[in-house]
Amino acid sequence: MVVKIFEKYMQDAGYVVFNTQYPDVKEYIKEENGFVNILQVFNVNDDSDMDHETLINQSQNIRASMEDKDVHIMNLIFSGDMTKAEKIASDEYMCWTIDKQNISLIEDDSRIEDFYGLKQDLLKWIEETRLLIGSNDLRAINEKLMNSSEREEYHEKSKKRPSPVSVVLVIVNVLIFLTSLLIGNAAGDAPNPFLESGCMEFSAIGAGQFYRLITAMFLHADFQHVISNMLLLYFMGEMVEHKTGSVRFAIIYFVSGIMGNVISYVYELTSGARYTAIGASGAVYGIMGALLFLVIIKTKGLDIPVRRMILMVAYCVYSSFAADHIDYAAHLGGLFIGFLLTAILCYSKLSKKEAVQNSEG
Repeated sequence: MVVKIFEKYMQDAGYVVFNTQYPDVKEYIKEENGFVNILQVFNVNDDSDMDHETLINQSQNIRASMEDKDVHIMNLIFSGDMTKAEKIASDEYMCWTIDKQNISLIEDDSRIEDFYGLKQDLLKWIEETRLLIGSNDLRAINEKLMNSSEREEYHEKSKKRPSPVSVVLVIVNVLIFLTSLLIGNAAGDAPNPFLESGCMEFSAIGAGQFYRLITAMFLHADFQHVISNMLLLYFMGEMVEHKTGSVRFAIIYFVSGIMGNVISYVYELTSGARYTAIGASGAVYGIMGALLFLVIIKTKGLDIPVRRMILMVAYCVYSSFAADHIDYAAHLGGLFIGFLLTAILCYSKLSKKEAVQNSEG
């Protein structure tokens, strides 16, 4: 485990790690200032049969493969058995030994004093690793065993923000649908008063009942209608809310839904079509538009291929036109508004965050 922690530490320091013909020997390579610095790391276990000839052979192989470059080779021997370590090191000047049991550097005046600043980094790593292993914090140890990209992904997941707005919206929509269902059954054969008073109805909106642009977003015709909308809202909403934040998510959802209904009303006004509309589809399509934008700009943590996302949107749009009794004007309007609003609210914020991460990297 000690050697594995060291390997991840060196990878974060810019070294590239390669396996060799020997199972317990790895090369750590870093090119800087026109030189190639190579660390040969020997992980000596109880059953290891390595000797000094192994070290010499491996060094010769490196020089032969890089004969056109200026190569500096340093040997690091990790071992809990100092007798074995000394057998491998022998009289090699460019060699240090690290005691795996005590996590310490074995000082020896016959060895090189430093290797391009490596000793200071090595002593720092030893101090950190002693504290880490001494703490018995398995979570912290596991994090140290990750490389930089794995660690970044781990932090991204661990700090994942909750998506309360998405959950609340799903719950509210379902509760309103069940209430509407109960009221409708109680009314017998009469029209459902809940739906009648809140739906998108052309003449009522024209008479000034603009609240219907909002109330219609929370009404659904049947189980299939509410379930399909809420499944899309929950799964897409969780991703979008995590990336945009709850406040921006709520703005995108409500503005997309309201503007989708406004576009639907304008379409009725200009086309002469007359229909009654209900459903959260305009708002849900707005969240779809938001997710499409986030995927297109390759927002970190969204592992959705752009082509797959575009195909999904295309299929949903096609379904809007292919099915009967679908308010496709609200769908398309919500999709466009969601995409545009996310670009306005989030692009500069996400770009700035990405730039900060790149500069830190």
